Amino acid sequence: MCAVSMIMDHYREKWDRHLDHVWPLPPASSPIKQEEIDEFKRLLERAREYDRKHNQPDCELDEKRDALKKLAKSLGVEIAFV
Repeated sequence: MCAVSMIMDHYREKWDRHLDHVWPLPPASSPIKQEEIDEFKRLLERAREYDRKHNQPDCELDEKRDALKKLAKSLGVEIAFV
C-alpha cells in the first residue's frame, strides 16, 4: 500500500470536514492550525521514506494530490508536494 496516499486521504477527509462547519470562510482565516499543517508535512515525509524503502516511490495519485491542494487553498492553507 502507498503510505503517502493514505496520509493524503486522511488529511483530505479531515480538512474537508472543517468546510462543512465553517463554510464560507472569512477572508484570510482558516480553521486549520499551523501545528496541524506541520504534522501533515512530517507524516507525509515519513510516508515517502517508507514508500521508498518498500520500492513504491512516488506512488501517490495526481488526482489525490490535486484534490488536497484544492482543499488546502479553499481553507487558506499553503501546501506543496516536493
